[in-house]
Amino acid sequence: MPSWNELHPMGTLFGDPLPGAPALASRGSVTVGVRTLTLVHPAQADVLSGMQDGHYPRYDRPLKVDVWYPAKADSACPHAVYTDHLGRVDLGNLEAYAIPGRAYQDAEPDKSYGPCPVIVISHGYPGSRYLLVNLAENLSSKGYVVLSIGHTDNTYEDFPKVGSLESALIHRSLDQRFVISCLPHLQENGFLEGMLQPDNVGLIGFSMGGYGALRTIGARMSAQALTSFAAFADELEEAPDFKGLKTVKAAVLFAPATFWFDPALSENIDLPTLWLCGTADRTVHYDAVRDFCLKAQHSERILVSYESCGHNVANNPAPACACNKSWEIFKRWSDPVWDTCRLNNANAHFVTAFMDLHLKGEAEKASYLDVPVSRGAEAVFSLDEKGTPTEKHTYWKGFVDGTAAGICLESFPAVKD
Repeated sequence: MPSWNELHPMGTLFGDPLPGAPALASRGSVTVGVRTLTLVHPAQADVLSGMQDGHYPRYDRPLKVDVWYPAKADSACPHAVYTDHLGRVDLGNLEAYAIPGRAYQDAEPDKSYGPCPVIVISHGYPGSRYLLVNLAENLSSKGYVVLSIGHTDNTYEDFPKVGSLESALIHRSLDQRFVISCLPHLQENGFLEGMLQPDNVGLIGFSMGGYGALRTIGARMSAQALTSFAAFADELEEAPDFKGLKTVKAAVLFAPATFWFDPALSENIDLPTLWLCGTADRTVHYDAVRDFCLKAQHSERILVSYESCGHNVANNPAPACACNKSWEIFKRWSDPVWDTCRLNNANAHFVTAFMDLHLKGEAEKASYLDVPVSRGAEAVFSLDEKGTPTEKHTYWKGFVDGTAAGICLESFPAVKD
């Protein structure tokens, strides 16, 4: 019987590097295990029950969280097969499908790797804790413990017909902060004992997950947004002394929803940030993302722009079962211009360099983000011995000749008061 790797050769599963992928897109050498946790956040706003006397009733909010971690290489556990969904439950077209992975389900942790830096992933609206499994497995194979949150009321399988946006606005950042607040307990109890660095966290948010991440690291909602959501503004307003969660040391923002923020109130964002967005994004609007990035001047920022790419800069590739569906289904993972696997490889490269630099202190990784020009190649013309103009190129470190086309990278230093 063929082995798992024979059935799924490298390059065929989400998170695998393709030929020509940039250097840091490759999976690491660490064997990865995965388990599903259910965490319960007590006394949270029960948005779906509706307001009572001008306030939401409280409930104990459950969160499904998958965690990837370094595991023992001799694991006899089966490879993970993740269950995600086409369609949405509120539209009546929910359909489960399987995602084979390279992690080992419920494998025994390898304590020799601990304690590890932690990365928390927050999905889009709606979404799934497996929507960025390509990145979760890849990063964990490089020595990170990665937790991906399934945001209740905002997943494909529990998306309500009424109340989903209110739930997202109220709970996204609170969910992230709660999961991060659980890290000290997980470090001292259970299968992750001794495996975590609870005060050394990287946060990754995509779309609405990026909205939550911005709030978590210190962004303030605008007065206009609070007025628009006056009915539940008390659930949105931060405590006056909130300046961002300081256990988060670096944040990656994939096409973040910035609509509801005032860029002038971004002074509390003082940690390094990596922004990735398509220039043709019509969901969160590229110009708005770029404008917020430029104005968050207390953060050391890197902006990666995928030229002519739409909103789906971070998602897994489409599963095979979506290929005979309508464009309305298929477009969840696709882009009219960009190949999703190529996007995944570029993302893994940039995010690895960024997290290794800021969470592991690997100073040499800065060279993958420090380039002499903004685009992937700089054309240089010179004359040969016959006086004929010849064109040469200087390429970014880690990229194969010609493969950085369509990517623009800019860096902005932090402005100190």
